[in-house]
Amino acid sequence: MVMKRYADDYENIITTDENGNEKKVPVYRGKYYQVSLDAEGLARYKKNILLVLAAILVFHIAAGFVGNPGMYRLYVALPYVIALAPLYNAATGVLRVPREVRKYRRDEVGLSFERIKTAVFFLTGVLAAGLLGEIIFLLTSTTEAGRGLEYIYLSLESLAVGATFFAIQLQKNARVQVCAGE
Repeated sequence: MVMKRYADDYENIITTDENGNEKKVPVYRGKYYQVSLDAEGLARYKKNILLVLAAILVFHIAAGFVGNPGMYRLYVALPYVIALAPLYNAATGVLRVPREVRKYRRDEVGLSFERIKTAVFFLTGVLAAGLLGEIIFLLTSTTEAGRGLEYIYLSLESLAVGATFFAIQLQKNARVQVCAGE
């Protein structure tokens, strides 16, 4: 069965099989949606978003391995760790993007396209908060030791934020609309 959020879109019908056993079968009664991409466009969208998320993951993990003194501050380390959750959420949304063009149910759209959109926006904010924390650390730090590592971390996280903006641009091509006449 689908998540409770989408339960109103389904109606449970009780059916009887040949042995006389009754069974509840969910039947979709909600609105159907269409995506503005063809089959080739869906495959290209899925591949491009997955590559961008992989690049974000590589930049983000590489920044974590830098070993800069700023990562010992809560306002730098906390956004770094929190950013892994929306990254995972966006990846699960990408894996749920359908392969064929058809009319989609609300739960299919919500667990794929809408999940990617929400997760990438949240990821952008969390990564930007981490960048802001790193800049604050650089401005308030009195020691000159480790400045090079701080700049490497800052550049890698900046690349990750830039990649999230690229992911947002990719999402503009995949417009989800309610099907006409439904």
